[in-house]
Amino acid sequence: MTVQNTTPLSFDKFATEIVKGYKTFDKAQSKLSTTVCITMQQFVDHVAVTRGRDKAACEAMRKAIGDSQVVIDTVAAGIMEKKTFTEYAQSAMRALHFNVPFAPSLKNDKEKSLPWGKGGQAQGAPKAGKVISTTRADLDKTISKALAQARAMGLTDFAADVLDIALERLDGFKETVL
Repeated sequence: MTVQNTTPLSFDKFATEIVKGYKTFDKAQSKLSTTVCITMQQFVDHVAVTRGRDKAACEAMRKAIGDSQVVIDTVAAGIMEKKTFTEYAQSAMRALHFNVPFAPSLKNDKEKSLPWGKGGQAQGAPKAGKVISTTRADLDKTISKALAQARAMGLTDFAADVLDIALERLDGFKETVL
């Protein structure tokens, strides 16, 4: 027996549930992206302070990421792909070496090719060299930028310590507005 109903059929109520689900998913994805960037930047900063920014430091950081037992277990469990961590490491190396904020896309930035890597000098990436000249104003700007980065990462005690040292040891130091 076929039932014929002349009431208009509407998908709106059902579509609303799907849209709510996507909005929740988008928020979770955004939170994950933020967590990845903050956490990777913290590790880059840790390596910069403990090892420096040279080739050896970059390679040690790459190895630490790849050899992490948590990473190995996560990949083995199928939660994340090894390629994801490899790409995070490649971007982190560039963030460390070039002293720029971590972004997952750095691995694709031809201007940030590592000088010792496959795409380094062959693609015209400038080789890091000694600073020939600078000014006190440039130093104040650099310190101010570092203070802003530390505060943005929630490292307020570190920022306060750096500011105290700058005020104490650099006559006339004034934090610039970035």
